Amino acid sequence: MLLRNPGLYLLMLLLLLQADELYAQKNATRDTISVYSLIALADELAAVGRIDSALKINAKAIEQSRRLKFERGEGYALLKAAELLFKQSETKEVNRYDSLALQIALQLQDGPLLAATYHQLGLHASYFSKHKEAVAFYEKSLKAAYEVEQSSNTASVYNSLGQAYMELGDFENQMQWQTKSLALYEKLGDDDGIAQVLNNIAGLYYELGKKQEAIAFAKRAVKIRERLGDYTELSTTYNNLSQIYLFADSFQQAQHFGELGLKYAGLSGSKNKLAHAYTSMVLLMNRQRKNNEALDYEKKAIAILEQTGDDIMLSRRYISAAILSSTKEVNDSAGSVMFYTKAITLSTKINSRGNIRDAYYFRSAFYNNHKDYANALNDYKKHILYRDSLVSMETNSKIADIETKYETEKKDIEIERLKTEQRIRQLEIEKQKALIAGNLSLAKQKESEISLLMQQQELQDLRLKEKDKEIEKQILLAKNNQQQLKLAQQEKQLQDKQIQAQKQLRNLLIAGALLLLVLAVVLFNRFEIKKKLEEQVHLQEMRNSISRNLHDDIGASLSNINILTELAKRNVDDPAKAKEYLGKAADDIQHVSESLSDIVWNINPRYDELNNLFVRMKRYAADMMDGKNISYEMNFPADAAEVKLEMDQRRDLYLIFKEAVNNLVKYSKATNAKVEVLISQHHMHVLVKDDGCGFDMNELKEGNGLRNMQQRSALLGAVLKIESEPGKGTSVVLDMPLV
Repeated sequence: MLLRNPGLYLLMLLLLLQADELYAQKNATRDTISVYSLIALADELAAVGRIDSALKINAKAIEQSRRLKFERGEGYALLKAAELLFKQSETKEVNRYDSLALQIALQLQDGPLLAATYHQLGLHASYFSKHKEAVAFYEKSLKAAYEVEQSSNTASVYNSLGQAYMELGDFENQMQWQTKSLALYEKLGDDDGIAQVLNNIAGLYYELGKKQEAIAFAKRAVKIRERLGDYTELSTTYNNLSQIYLFADSFQQAQHFGELGLKYAGLSGSKNKLAHAYTSMVLLMNRQRKNNEALDYEKKAIAILEQTGDDIMLSRRYISAAILSSTKEVNDSAGSVMFYTKAITLSTKINSRGNIRDAYYFRSAFYNNHKDYANALNDYKKHILYRDSLVSMETNSKIADIETKYETEKKDIEIERLKTEQRIRQLEIEKQKALIAGNLSLAKQKESEISLLMQQQELQDLRLKEKDKEIEKQILLAKNNQQQLKLAQQEKQLQDKQIQAQKQLRNLLIAGALLLLVLAVVLFNRFEIKKKLEEQVHLQEMRNSISRNLHDDIGASLSNINILTELAKRNVDDPAKAKEYLGKAADDIQHVSESLSDIVWNINPRYDELNNLFVRMKRYAADMMDGKNISYEMNFPADAAEVKLEMDQRRDLYLIFKEAVNNLVKYSKATNAKVEVLISQHHMHVLVKDDGCGFDMNELKEGNGLRNMQQRSALLGAVLKIESEPGKGTSVVLDMPLV
């Protein structure tokens, strides 16, 4: 608030007429006085909820100030405009008026105007959750004028500092500043200020869990507000009292004061207050599990906030609406997803990282409850990302604030010291010149100025000592408040322990059961997500493998078949050649058929067991060697069910074996062959041996078949050995580790 009591404007007018040093207005004309009168009238209209009328009157004050080139009056009128627009939640225009007022205040170097501007900037920063920035503005406000002034404005800044520290979780500083504020308001007889501080202290006791004290302070504030008839602030006080009763589980009283808060918010004409009143009713309905009614109130608040442009608050309400939509009573999953999407979109637009973090967290929980584990995992990762970035930003901000304050204070001290020393040196020079010139009176004057500067330095030292005493006093007060807070916290802890002792066994059993259930759900969900991800990767690898095999092997064979068929057509007049080409094409067709059969067999889950692979290997070897009248001996393990191989391993093993048998049948000219598979604990030994013609290993050419066998054995982590001599047959041995 700019000035809480309209009567203060009369005091301001008197100061303008009497205090030339403070306001640099030697003669306040009727016109300039009328500017302040218009601002005071606007403030009175706002106090009874007539915000629109107040804005019109204040606009006249701005217009008249500009016409008269009365910059100071224009500054106060601009501040009042920002305050009134803020009450109407027209936040988009508030910053513009605040900035214009600050420009004028800095240009004029007017202490009271600067103090008022900094205070209002702090209030607006605090509203948008920039509480550290707000504290800095409040401290500037006190330094500019209010600390010396000790008026209702000073008390208001004390109160605002207390609220900012509350938002930062520093209850000791909150109690310190609000105790100072209450004492000053009571000294000045400012009922409006007293009510506000009482309301805030009630909030502090609410945070500490002291229900009766919170209710007592809130009721004192209500009585004052009812007497003043300030609808806007009365709405806030009723809503706060409603929340305190809700905290105390007094639902009937909470409902009563919540409805009063809603009523007076409507009468105040403030959209902002009405939206907050609806939000208060949301909490009340939700606490009573009346979530359909809670969602109705939430939607009303959202409709107002969408009009006023309060995007930060709006994004929070979207999240709340999404949570309510997904409750058992409402059960509107589509609505929940819609509100989460709106919350994330808006929060991203305004770069509200805290809201983005929370939206992703709650939407992750929503997806998890609906067993959409992929989206749940994705949103949770984003939540972690934004959470960590906020922690990093906050740490950097703290460091930057400390460094800035340190550098500023150091520079200010150094500048003042240099100025004083420079002035003293200059005066010494001027004094010496006067003495040389024989001007004793001028020399005496310079001596007096030097003495005055020295006295000023001594005075500054005394002020520093007084400041030290004041700091010591504040420290003692803070320690006292801290002790009171600790006592309150200890009382709360004692009450909690007493309750816990009565219900400990039941709570432990319930907590244990819930913990086991939660752990089971979490572990099951993690297992399901991991399993699905592994299945997806496995399926993708399978697709890639099938695609590669189709392209490399079958694709080449089909192309060859096409070429051979075309050649047969062209040589239709030469039956011998045509028959030769068709014979080769038939071989390729047989090869394609076998390859497709291999692929289908390999991916069929019915054949996952190694026993099935051995059956296929025996059948293939027998069919091939029977066709060439080769006698054979086969030895395979009777039962290999305990040995597990992945699909790719089974495929590679089978294709190596198939290539070895195929080479034996085609090229060895053998009459006898031996096929053997042995399995030890961690090892598999495969042997394909014949008594055929053999070959010279030195003349062995590495064709596609041999190259493929070597590549596949490498993939298996196996060792492939081929041994042969002319006339002594050939043996192919594969030694494969089993994991």
